[in-house]
Amino acid sequence: MLSRPPALSHGRLGATLVELLVAMALVAIVLGAASSTLLRQGRDSNAHRSRVRAESQLRAALGEMQAALEGLSSAAGDLATGQARDTAIQLRAVVGSGVTCESAVGQATLAADDSSRNRVGGLAVAPRVGDTLWWHPPGLPGWVARRVVSVSVEMGVCAVGGADAQSLLRLGISSPDTVSRGAPLRITRQARYSFYRAGDGSWQLGIAEWSDVLHAFAPPQPVAGPFTIVVAGGIRTGFRYFDAGGAELRDSGQGVDGARVASVRVTIVAPESAGGAPTGALRRDSLDVALGHET
Repeated sequence: MLSRPPALSHGRLGATLVELLVAMALVAIVLGAASSTLLRQGRDSNAHRSRVRAESQLRAALGEMQAALEGLSSAAGDLATGQARDTAIQLRAVVGSGVTCESAVGQATLAADDSSRNRVGGLAVAPRVGDTLWWHPPGLPGWVARRVVSVSVEMGVCAVGGADAQSLLRLGISSPDTVSRGAPLRITRQARYSFYRAGDGSWQLGIAEWSDVLHAFAPPQPVAGPFTIVVAGGIRTGFRYFDAGGAELRDSGQGVDGARVASVRVTIVAPESAGGAPTGALRRDSLDVALGHET
C-alpha cells in the first residue's frame, strides 16, 4: 500500500524583511544609547581627572608657600629689600633650627639627627657653605648672623639633649664670635620663589636658591604648575602684601617695602586640561600667611 507524503507545514520559517528592519533598528537604538552612555562617562571621567590635577597643583603650590613663609619676620629682615613683588618674593628660607650643644669660638655645634628626645628644632635640608647662621646670645635682645664658611659632621655627644652618641653638625662661621651652649639658633638660605614662564610656554611656580659658587641665584626649579597668570576680572596668580593695619602695599616699581609687610596673600589660578588641552575651566584658591614680629 502506497503511503501518502507528510503534509506540508503551514507554520512560518524565518522572519519577514519588515521584522528584520525593526530588529536592526532596535539594536541600533540600544547600541547608540550604550555608546552615548560610555562617551558621557568618559567625558565625566576626563573632567574629574582634570579637576583633580588642577586641584593637586593648587595644593602643592600653596603648601610650599605656607611652609616657606611661616615663621618669617619682616622686622628681622627675612624679606629681601626690594624683592617682594607681585610675581616673585625673595626670602630667607629656613634650612634648620636647634640649640647649640657646646660653647665654641668661631663655630656652632648642633645635633644632626633626631636621635635626641629633647632636641629642639630640626634640619629641613643639609646646610652648606654660604648659608647664614643665626643665634640668640643670652641677655641680648636680638639675633646675631654670620656667614657659614665650613660644614662638617662627626659622631659625638650633645651636652644639650642627652648622653647618647649621635651625629653632630659643626658649622664654622666667618668671625671669632663665641656661640654659647644652649643658645637657640637657626640656619637660613636666600631663596627666590617666582612664577616664571617655562621652556614649553607654561607658567610654573619655581624656587631658585642662592649659589655661593655662582654668586648668583641658580635657575628656578619647578615646584608646581602649570598656572594661569591673569584671569578676566583682574584676578591673577601671584603675591599680594599687607601692612599691620590690613592696607595693601603697592609695588611702585622698586618692590614692596619688606619691613612693612605683616602678611602675604598667595593666589593661585590653575587651568583644567584634558588630554593635554585646556578645557577653559579654572580652579582658584588663596592663602594668607601672617609674618612674625620677631626682631
